[in-house]
Amino acid sequence: MNEEQQRSVPKWYWGVAGAALLWNLMGCTIFLSEMFAQEAMIESMTPEQQEWARSTPGWIYFVFAISVSTGVAGSVCLIMRKKRSISLFAVSFVTVLIQMIYTMLIAGGLQVMGPSGAVMPAIVVSLAILWLVFSLYGNGKGWLN
Repeated sequence: MNEEQQRSVPKWYWGVAGAALLWNLMGCTIFLSEMFAQEAMIESMTPEQQEWARSTPGWIYFVFAISVSTGVAGSVCLIMRKKRSISLFAVSFVTVLIQMIYTMLIAGGLQVMGPSGAVMPAIVVSLAILWLVFSLYGNGKGWLN
């Protein structure tokens, strides 16, 4: 692959990289809301859901912080076309899995929130996989350095 091919990326690359950044910034906003406005968010829940939300251990918020911060950093690295995006998205994916497995399965979120409560976690996990696979694909194409 010559130097020009390595530098050139398709236009859709920038769309995916931008979407990754926007998605992960939204994740940061949700994290901050849960940290600083949790009671306001909980008010609209049923008593059972409120109890479940209030019982979330502190370490889950630490895992959540890692997932969103590495997601944003990975997205910025994609925009900068850096290979570091791969390791950052890998950490984000693993921490997303830990968070979702604990909150939805171990802590009983699916029982409390119902089947519709699985939709957003499924989207979050799917996009975490997508961003990781996309960074691996971009690296394989020589778009990252």
